[in-house]
Amino acid sequence: MRIKGYDQIKIEEPEKARLKPTLNRQQKLFHFFQRSIASKGYLETVTWSFTDSKINQLFNENNSEIHIVNPISSDLNVLRNSIFSNLIIYLKNNLDRGFKDISLFEIGPIFSGHKPGDQQTVISALRSGKVSRLNWLEKERMVDVFDAKRDVMQSLMEAGFDQSKIFIDDKTPGYFHPGKSGAVYLDKNEGRPVAYFGEIHPNIIKKLDIKTETLAIFEIYLDNIKKNEKKLKDKKSQYKYSDYQKSERDFAFVLDKTFKVQDLIQVISEIDKNLIKSIKVFDIYEGENIPENKKSIALNVTIQSSDKTLTDEDLEKINKLIISTVENKTGAKIRS
Repeated sequence: MRIKGYDQIKIEEPEKARLKPTLNRQQKLFHFFQRSIASKGYLETVTWSFTDSKINQLFNENNSEIHIVNPISSDLNVLRNSIFSNLIIYLKNNLDRGFKDISLFEIGPIFSGHKPGDQQTVISALRSGKVSRLNWLEKERMVDVFDAKRDVMQSLMEAGFDQSKIFIDDKTPGYFHPGKSGAVYLDKNEGRPVAYFGEIHPNIIKKLDIKTETLAIFEIYLDNIKKNEKKLKDKKSQYKYSDYQKSERDFAFVLDKTFKVQDLIQVISEIDKNLIKSIKVFDIYEGENIPENKKSIALNVTIQSSDKTLTDEDLEKINKLIISTVENKTGAKIRS
């Protein structure tokens, strides 16, 4: 090369053919949710897969503890059954140092047995303190269960899952608050939940002496997300809009206290998917003028056609259809 000269060497581009993707589906999900949770204001932590057995027992759901024969420290003597057992330690350390509003998350493995396959990849996150503390523009409030629910639902929708198919149940692990928590299923017929959200059980805050006003948590189980042939970017639905005027109608139904609002929304949305664009709950009332064991649910329904401007007759027809369908399928009564 020195004798002939560099200018005499022919330049050839290396082959860039790729026989298979660099990352598999599970790895893509891992990194997608990692970015999604971080974008909501949570700071990522990387902790040991070991933890303190005393704290681990608070988050252990009927799984045997996996003790380490030669632990590196006396307070890291078991493999974690839940990432919360580590997150709660570092939350407490930060609270004791004067930090009040803390949002942490970690994505990694949890262990349920001694065999190599007895582990799952989970995202766990917690949020403490207040929202908009000492803010001149917005009124401050406590972090609550609905903050955790929003972050879970938004992350799943960002991954391309249909919100209308997502089902919420109230059966959650024992470390969640029994009245302020929920389980998320991608479909009503799914056997395993993909996520849990809620406030942490008050007994855990008391036992660990955690000095915070409130503590909301959630966890997403990546291994429970069903496989789909579509790519992650292709699962998101295409945005559609209408050039025709929309109309909004308010309804208030009186129904049993035990009846779930998501079931009521499902009934209304299935009446006419071409016309009913959105349903929002804006009031829940129990008390005076409402029978015992009943509640009043007020909803705002947006009605819009993609083909034409709806007339008063069209709107009156869909209004009556909504009322009659809800009354027939749920036993509810329209509130006068």
